[in-house]
Amino acid sequence: MPSVPPRVAALAGMLAAATGTEPRVTRAPGAVRVEAPLPSPLSNALHSTILMTLAHGDRFGHEVGADGIARVWAEIDHPAPTRKSTDMAEPADPGAPGDTEYRTLITHTSECAACRSDRAECAIADRLSRAWRAARQ
Repeated sequence: MPSVPPRVAALAGMLAAATGTEPRVTRAPGAVRVEAPLPSPLSNALHSTILMTLAHGDRFGHEVGADGIARVWAEIDHPAPTRKSTDMAEPADPGAPGDTEYRTLITHTSECAACRSDRAECAIADRLSRAWRAARQ
């Protein structure tokens, strides 16, 4: 399969880490689909992690196949919508200006309890976001 967009690769990597399986990536008309079997048993923490991962897609869901295996899936529209330079878009390539700052911001927001709860302002995320935007100028 030809290379996949960075957003699809990131989703597949996060889903692999969350489920402990190798996700299947397929192309559909207008979208790329990433799906993986659900692990069993499924703890509350793992359930939350998988849902947060799936939320990175444009659509996501859960289905049980004819084989009886429960799978989760997420689709990412292709091509991606055009974004303004001030939007929170992924850098074009790993050497792009702001790439290090972007990765630091994403790592922080995925690990910070305040960022993940959506209940509190996070001064660190705000500072990292400003640094990332400044680096892209």
